[in-house]
Amino acid sequence: MKKILSHILLLLFAISAFGQDIHFSQFNEAPLLMNPALTGFFDGSHRIGLNYKNQWSAIGNGYTTYALGYDATINKDNSQSGFLAIGMAVFNDVAGDLKFGTLTGQLNIAYHLKINDEQMLSAGIYGGFGQRSIDVGDMQWDNQYDGVSGHDASLASNETFAFESFSYMDFGFGMNWSMSHNSTNMSSNDGFKTNAGFSVSHVNQPNFEFLSNSDERLNMRITGHAKALIGLSGTNAAIVPMVLVQFQGSQKEILPGFMVRYTLREESKYTGFINDAYLSLGGLYRTSDAIIVNAMVELNDLALGLSYDVNVSRLSNATNGKGGFEVALRYIIKNPNGNRSFY
Repeated sequence: MKKILSHILLLLFAISAFGQDIHFSQFNEAPLLMNPALTGFFDGSHRIGLNYKNQWSAIGNGYTTYALGYDATINKDNSQSGFLAIGMAVFNDVAGDLKFGTLTGQLNIAYHLKINDEQMLSAGIYGGFGQRSIDVGDMQWDNQYDGVSGHDASLASNETFAFESFSYMDFGFGMNWSMSHNSTNMSSNDGFKTNAGFSVSHVNQPNFEFLSNSDERLNMRITGHAKALIGLSGTNAAIVPMVLVQFQGSQKEILPGFMVRYTLREESKYTGFINDAYLSLGGLYRTSDAIIVNAMVELNDLALGLSYDVNVSRLSNATNGKGGFEVALRYIIKNPNGNRSFY
């Protein structure tokens, strides 16, 4: 029985380290982390995105996750063939009583090639770093239980190995295709926009070295995604189907979703004094894991998204269905004379 707790700890670390990367339910609001080819893929010149998620707090200190992204387009309005975009993203996650931490930072660069008036093909790469850490001071071992009062941290654990924080370099690439067909006229609402892409993360499969002399590596993550915005002719609404599929080692994630986007107020096409406003409602389903309810409000350049994961897997016995609360905030600085056709 002496090594039971240490074996359990090692198993939990293995699941965390070599399973899937931490993810957001509102995956479209973390585009720089999903696919570097989406860098600069927006209507404007600058974009700032913030993400926050608190998951599985019902079973102790769950995951607390933050992300910050910024990207900008270069020479977008002065080129008929395409344009360049650059961006950066920072991600931080802390989980559990041992404060298992993940910190990453990356730089993205992408080029968007205009195939014709309606289609565009994008390619992007990223390079960055990652760091994993753990607070060994809060570890509890079976030798530290005295059989009377419970755990006594002053007792020796008699464990000889040590966990080590470590850093690594990380690289990846991706591609994205998009099409935009404008409405027939200002009030017809019969246009559509769509995009689909894929990315490969951790192509260098960096070493994971929580334990000395470890030869474990971070598995590559292959991501596929697609989204569409389809106007319902004669109404002020549009439907937004979407899907995310990810594979990493033996793990997989399939996340289809569907939202309805209502136009609350149209932007003035002539004076620009009236800003547009939209409300989106819907949900997603992470297969064999969670049902996600999602809402988003867009007021001109600012967007606020809220979502909640309702756990439906076997873990719900411990969480009582309480999965994770998530917030996404986006701000875009528009081009005064920009072309809105692609987004």
